[in-house]
Formats: sequence, structure tokens, C-alpha cells
Amino acid sequence: MFKPCYLLLGFFVLAGCARLDQHQAAPPNPEPSTAGGPESTAKATTSALPMSPLDPVLQHNELEALPDLWQRIRQQMHIPVPARADVQRELAFYASKQKFFNEVSARAEPYLYFIVSELEKRRMPLELALLPIVESAYNPAAQGNGPAGLWQMVPQTARNFGLTVQSGYDGRKDAFSSTLAVLDYLQHLHDALGNDWLNAVAAYNTGEGRIMAAVERNKARGKPTDYWSLQIPGRFVQTMPKWLAMIQLIKTPETYQLELPVIANKPAVGMTRIAGAVQLQQAADLAGVSLGKLKSLNPGFRLTMTPQGKDFPLLLPLSAVDDFERQRHLLKKVTVVQAAEAPKAGKRSYKVKSGDSLGSIAAKANTSVKTLRQLNRLKSDQLKVGQSLQLPAGKSPEQTVARTNRKAQTYQVKAGESLWTIAQKLRIDSEELRLFNQLKSGVHLQPGQSLKVPASSAAPVKRKTADSQRTPQHTVKKGDSLDRIARKYKIKLTDLLQWNQLQADSKLTPGQQLLLAPKRRQS
Repeated sequence: MFKPCYLLLGFFVLAGCARLDQHQAAPPNPEPSTAGGPESTAKATTSALPMSPLDPVLQHNELEALPDLWQRIRQQMHIPVPARADVQRELAFYASKQKFFNEVSARAEPYLYFIVSELEKRRMPLELALLPIVESAYNPAAQGNGPAGLWQMVPQTARNFGLTVQSGYDGRKDAFSSTLAVLDYLQHLHDALGNDWLNAVAAYNTGEGRIMAAVERNKARGKPTDYWSLQIPGRFVQTMPKWLAMIQLIKTPETYQLELPVIANKPAVGMTRIAGAVQLQQAADLAGVSLGKLKSLNPGFRLTMTPQGKDFPLLLPLSAVDDFERQRHLLKKVTVVQAAEAPKAGKRSYKVKSGDSLGSIAAKANTSVKTLRQLNRLKSDQLKVGQSLQLPAGKSPEQTVARTNRKAQTYQVKAGESLWTIAQKLRIDSEELRLFNQLKSGVHLQPGQSLKVPASSAAPVKRKTADSQRTPQHTVKKGDSLDRIARKYKIKLTDLLQWNQLQADSKLTPGQQLLLAPKRRQS
């Protein structure tokens, strides 16, 4: 039996973990309207949900000892479910669907232990593990009109939170990687929307902007900002009553004559990685599983082989991971030949390819970004794939390099500087600077190291300008995502969103300027 909260108050302060009593009643319920949407709710009040779902009485080893994952989730539930008309309708609907719960349990079995463990590790509510039931019925291959995967993420949000979405691979359908991205996203929503988990789930459903606007509106009126006080119209948050009903059903299935099939409270699959350009059939053979089984666990792979260029997460039955690892050296890559041509001397035009920037094209053509801008009358650095650029002609690459080297300035690297900060200081393209010095991508510069600076591009090294005092910025390039930019500059994704007044699903466009620090006030 759990002791009442007031007897454990001293322990809670020491533990630093607030919680709701396991048997705490749901918030006061209003008379339901015929619509049954959240807008019909009177001013219901809810206690603040705990930052940690872990009950101080329940130790990790006790949770691990439970035989059933549903029971493990049930033991740590804290979100109260109101007896509202819309929630009651969903309860009545799902309560008659025993077959649905049998199928959901079978589909959830490979992934639920990982999701529960990750929620516990992050000290997030265990009720979030039930969201994939209403989003996709725990089907990692689920594909909506835009959203996809267990969590039904939309492509732009997925990319912004670090998932790869491309022609040969969709990270939203990778159950493990998408879970990490979604939990990052939900934590961001929770922190941005008044530390309210219901607000976070509502924003996940309808969009951060709508919930943020409602929070700000209530703040301006001096009203509470918890979910029920926001009174969001039900048509915008259709997931909410379904999710709340699911919480109640999983908490007390016997009340609704439901039987949840046992899901063993232990890992069912393991994760390894597989290189690019490898046939999935070969990977299945080495793991000792059928191709169908491998593809069912890894629906993110859209083709019969892994895409070229990087490695990817690979889920396998736990018993097959060791076999695969022991024989992974036998994997044979499929050779994919791609010609990478640099512009030739005397060539007067160049067709822009994916990943190109003015800096990289200028370096290949042995010219400067400034020259390319002037020659092509460019108003911005934004390029489109397939766009034709005019290049200066007349000198061979060797002659151009020799001439440029004679005029090039040098810059001595100071402690803490990077190619990007130096390029910003000198007002040149960082990619052009890297290629001009024949440096590898991601190189770490050493204090005292000398860099050659193209004279035609660089501002005078010694001169201080007002630009050098401005807030550092990043120019978005094709293929950039918010997650990638945040990791590149070692800043928090949530800070990047805040500084630029962006939302998690904001779409980036090449040439867009992003602040990399709080905007400096003009003196």
C-alpha cells in the first residue's frame, strides 16, 4: 500500500521528486455538453503533474521484476482522467474492441520495453507510451497523408529533430530512432507550454502555435494556463479524448471487461547498425531471420538495399544480434558509381547540384564568391538544384590558384575559433575558406595555425567593423535541419527555436538567416 503523500513530504523534499497520489481523484468534472469538446469544460483545476513518473516507493529493480509491461506502466500512472462526455464516448468505443487490443499488444511487443525504459530514464510520464496506440495502433509502417511511423510524425518536424527522411529511408518508421526524436519533441513542448504534459500532447496533436497562442491569451487575461483552462475546441485536439480514454482502459481494464495480453517485461529486440549500400537479404541471412521479419522490424528501409553513404540503425530479434555481429564482416557492399566532376578550366557555365553552395562552387572553379555573385547578378546566396551559373574563364585552374595565392592574406587562428567564426569575422563563406585551405570537413583548428584567405573575398583581416559585433548567424543551406544546425554549433535545439521564434515543424529555406545566440541589443 502507498502511504499518503503528507506522511512522505520530508522524503519527497529529499528525493526532489514531486508526485500525485496513486489514488488521487481526477479534476472536478463539469456537466458535459452535447459537443463534448474541451471548450465545454468549466474551470477545472488539475494539480501539477510530476516531473518524474517514478514513485519513490518503487525502485528500479522492483519495476524490472514485474512480469508484464502493461503492469509496469500501470504502476506509474499519474495523469487523472476526467469523466467528460468526449472521453466517455471513446471509452465506450474502445471497450468493445478486445480484438484491437490483442493486435496492438502483438505489434507493441518488440518496441514497448524500449519506450518504457526511455520514458523512465528521462523521467517523463509513462502514459506517453500509450500515444502510439491512438496514433498508429503501434504499427511502425503506418503511413498517413504526410505523417508516418509509430508516432505519426510529419516530415519537417522529423527532420528538425534529427531523423533522416529520404527516398531510400524514412527514419520516422524506425521505431527506436523515432521514439528518441518524439520524446525530445514532447519534452520541448512541455517546457515551452507551461510545464504541462496535457498541453504538450495537445500541441503534438494540433501544432505548437495553436496551444502557445492559447497559453499567451490566458496569461494576458490573468487566467490559468493548464490544458483544461485553455478550452481548445475539440475539433483541433481529437487525439486528446482518445489518449485519455486509453489511459483509463490500461489503468483498469477489468472495469471494461478487457483482457490485455501479457507483454514480457524484458527486451525483445536489439539494435545494431548496418552500412549503406547493402542488400537487406544478405543482412537477414547473416542474422538467421527471414527477409520478411527483418523488414517488418525495419520498415524505414524503402528499397531492397540500404541507401548509400552512411550507416543506419538495424533492429533484430535479440537472439539474432550476436549472430549478425559475428558475421557482419561478410557483408558485401553494392558498388554505386557516381561521377563527381569539378568545373573544368575555361568552362563558362556550371549546373548546380544538390549540396552545392556558392562557396564550394567558387572553390572548385578557383574563383571567389564575390566574383560569382557579380557575374551572375545574384541578390542572395540561395541556389536551386539545376540552376546554371556563369563562371569566369580564360585562366587555367593552376594559373588562377597561383595568382590568388600571391594575393592571399593570412589569418592566425586564436584559441576557441572555428572556421565558421573566422569566416563570419572576415565576411566570407566558411565552405570557401575550408576548400581554399584544403581542409577536411569538420576539422578542428589549432591556436596559432595559419589560414590562407582569398583576397578577392575577404574583408581586411585587421579591420574591425560593426558586422563583427553583430549576433552570430547561420545561413541555411539545402539539406539543413534545425537539429543538424544545433549540433553543428553545439547549442540546444530549444534555444535555437526560441532565438529565431520558430516552431518544431518550421520549414527552413536555403538562404534563410538563423540567429545562433540571443539577439544583441543595439547600444
